[in-house]
Amino acid sequence: MAAGTVLSRKWSPPVSLLTFTSWQLTAGGILLIPLTLLLEPEFPTLDGTNLLGLVYLGLIGAAFTYILWFRGIAKIDPTLISTLGFLSPTTAVVLGWAALDETLSLMQLFAIFLVLFSILLSQQAPRLQSLKLKPFSLTPLK
Repeated sequence: MAAGTVLSRKWSPPVSLLTFTSWQLTAGGILLIPLTLLLEPEFPTLDGTNLLGLVYLGLIGAAFTYILWFRGIAKIDPTLISTLGFLSPTTAVVLGWAALDETLSLMQLFAIFLVLFSILLSQQAPRLQSLKLKPFSLTPLK
């Protein structure tokens, strides 16, 4: 994903990024079908709830999030946006806590804080360099 983030600014396919990504995801899914048939247990019966979940994952979990992702890449420097990938597991943990009533240990809470603090620091670094200041210092660079 990191390589795709950087290359998407330099390499523009003749279709939209969303179309390009859709084809990449489709090709990846097709390549995984043989492994899935060999290694995974039998598929469950598809009912209305399962189909609704698949539609949700396809539209919201993939299409909508990629629209937002590529919009962000177009407006933000790739080195800054690449750090936002750390928010994905953090968001999953927080949503598990909020929606599924999962418990978080002190270590997990510290890790969430550490990830958010690290992202904040990484987002501030370019601004500090434009001011010709060293990080964690108020003395000008020579």
